[in-house]
Amino acid sequence: MCSRRTLHGSALVLLLSGAASAPASAQTSAAAGWQATPASVLKNALRTATTAQVRYFQAQKTYASSAQALGLTTDRDVGVQILAAGPNGWQARAVHAQQPGRSCVIFVGRVEGKESPTTDGDHEMAGEEGVPLCDTMR
Repeated sequence: MCSRRTLHGSALVLLLSGAASAPASAQTSAAAGWQATPASVLKNALRTATTAQVRYFQAQKTYASSAQALGLTTDRDVGVQILAAGPNGWQARAVHAQQPGRSCVIFVGRVEGKESPTTDGDHEMAGEEGVPLCDTMR
C-alpha cells in the first residue's frame, strides 16, 4: 500500500510539474477565448427573471406583470419583457440588440387564455416549463 501511495504521489508531482512548466498562453487561452454569446446572455437574463418571479410570488401571491416590478437590471443590449402573468404562471421574452428579429422565451405555469410563448425568428414554441428556448442566433 505504501509503494502505491508513493507512486500515486510521484505521478501527481510529475503532472503538477508539467502543468507548471506549460506556457502561460496555453494555460489561459481557453479562458481568454471564451465569450458570452447573445443566446447565453439572454438565457441568463430569463433565469434571473425566473428567480425574481419566485421572490415576487412569495410576497404577492401572484406573478409580476412587468420587468420593472421585478426590479430587473440587464446589460444595455438586453431587454426582458414579461408577456403575460397571473396567479398561476407567467411568460417572458428576452431580446439582444446584436440579434434583431431573434429572441428567447420562457414560461412557468399557465396563464389563462395564453399558449406557450414563441420565439420571434424561428417561431418555436417554448415546450418545457422553466427552460429558456432561443431562436438560432447568427
